[in-house]
Amino acid sequence: MNSPTENITKLTLAITKAIVMSVVFICGVMIGIFNILTKSYEHKVNANTRIESDQSKIVPKNTNQRDTFEQ
Repeated sequence: MNSPTENITKLTLAITKAIVMSVVFICGVMIGIFNILTKSYEHKVNANTRIESDQSKIVPKNTNQRDTFEQ
């Protein structure tokens, strides 16, 4: 037969495990909701947007035929 202290120990471990797992689950859900909310406010970069810059091409180093950039 199990002694009462063994049953109490098993019950205490089960309760502690349930409390800890519920706290971890709640924290995980809260972090997930926070990430979803912050991602909706971030500036999204579209890969199809065209970037216009003065030096969009690599200038060849060993030639004298270089294009002058307009400013």
